[in-house]
Amino acid sequence: MKFEWKTKYTWILIVVIIAIFSLVADFLIPISDSEEEFWWSHIHGFFAALGLFGCIAIVMIAKWLGRYWLQRKEDYYD
Repeated sequence: MKFEWKTKYTWILIVVIIAIFSLVADFLIPISDSEEEFWWSHIHGFFAALGLFGCIAIVMIAKWLGRYWLQRKEDYYD
């Protein structure tokens, strides 16, 4: 099934809106000082950025593994 132009960009728009809502909510919800152990727990948007860069890293590593480790040449079985 091939994605149409409108469908693909609709999903991208939905994801961007959810990400923006998540960042805005992170700034509006106060950070509790009671049981935070690490210094990065006090940075607004840190976990959203960590999740974004983690997902990008997973996709890039999977593409690299697929291209250089899993794929074979077309004449592999000849």
